[in-house]
Amino acid sequence: MASLIFSSSLARVRSAVPLQRAIVVAQRDFKLSVGSIKKGQIVQFKDKAWKVLNRDHSSSGRGGAVIKMELQDILNSAKINERFKSSDSLEILNLQDETHQYLYTDGNNVHLLHPDTFEEIEMTLDTCEGGEQAAALLEDGMPIAVSFLTTPELGRQPATFKLPSSHVFTVESVVERAGQAAKGTVYMTARLTNGAKLQVPEFVNEGDRILVEVETMKYMKREL
Repeated sequence: MASLIFSSSLARVRSAVPLQRAIVVAQRDFKLSVGSIKKGQIVQFKDKAWKVLNRDHSSSGRGGAVIKMELQDILNSAKINERFKSSDSLEILNLQDETHQYLYTDGNNVHLLHPDTFEEIEMTLDTCEGGEQAAALLEDGMPIAVSFLTTPELGRQPATFKLPSSHVFTVESVVERAGQAAKGTVYMTARLTNGAKLQVPEFVNEGDRILVEVETMKYMKREL
C-alpha cells in the first residue's frame, strides 16, 4: 500500500443529532520498551502522536543497544528520525474504528455519515488509506471505517479512513479488449458507475454486479 499521509487540518464535524461523548476511543493505557515496539504502532512522543514507519536495532561502539525509529506525525504527515536507548520506553496510543457511510466528495473533501447518530464528518482525500487508487473506488452508501484518535492537545479527531476489503460494484460499460491470459481467458477494461476502471473477464457485461478486491482493484467474481 502507498504510504499513509495525514492532513494537518482539523476535520470539521457537523452534528445533526446531539452526541454524548461518553466513550473514550483512544487512550494512553500502557508503555512499552522501545525494543518491543513494532512497525505500524502509534506512540506518544514529544506530546504528539506518531506512527512507527521503520525501526532498526543496532549496537553502539560502547556496546550499548540503540533503536533507530522513523516516525510520522499522525495529523500532519511530518517525518522524523529518532534514536533511543534500549532502556527507553514510549506510551502506546490506540486508534479505534467506527463505521460510517460515504455520502459524496466535494473537491478534496470527503463527507461521511454515522448511520446511527446521523453525525456527518468531513475528511480530506489524503487521509484515505490506500491513497488515490482506493479513493477512486468510493461509492454512495459504501461502509467506511474511520479511525479516531484522542489526544490531550486536540481531543477526539478522525485521523484516517479506510474502504472495505471488498465491495460489489455495478459495471457501467465494457470499454475494450485488454489482453489474453496464458490459459486463454480474454480480459476487457470495464468502467464502473463511479468512474473507476479495471480488468474483467470477457463474459462480464454492462449492468453486471461484480465483487472487487479494493486494495488491488482486482475482479473477484460476478454477483448473480
